[in-house]
Amino acid sequence: MKYSLRKTPSHLHLTYKYGESAGGLLGRNLVLEAEGNVLTLEVDLSANLLARNKSSPWYLDAVSLSSNYHKLKSLQCPDNLVRTRLIRAWEGVEDPKLRMRLILAPRGRYLYEVSPHSLFMGGIQLDVQAFLEDESESHTPAEATALPEGGDDSPDPHQRKHA
Repeated sequence: MKYSLRKTPSHLHLTYKYGESAGGLLGRNLVLEAEGNVLTLEVDLSANLLARNKSSPWYLDAVSLSSNYHKLKSLQCPDNLVRTRLIRAWEGVEDPKLRMRLILAPRGRYLYEVSPHSLFMGGIQLDVQAFLEDESESHTPAEATALPEGGDDSPDPHQRKHA
């Protein structure tokens, strides 16, 4: 069964392992899917990649997530409405397990096992316990797929003549 937690944009703060800088993204259509005792929070981050200004912080943080998805440490959502609805669903399940799916179309869908923490000033933090690689999808951007593949009969790229 699916429950809508929030349809309008909500600001999200991301932190990464190994001391990498935190990022901020807008999440839309926050949905909670319940299957038995497994709750999956799904957050659509795709709109961040649609920015016209390719140097905007939203776009750059979305691109950073698409290459550092395996280093994600936590996600914070300062939205009290999301927090309240998530806690209500959490308390209604016996021995709940929480997962988080971040959708960053067309670059991928990333699934994590997470543990929730209420924040003192409101909102909720989801600490990543494990990246579930088998259930995630990662796609390379179009720029990377346009590069020619090296073969035995292809010329050395350093010896090409330029017009």
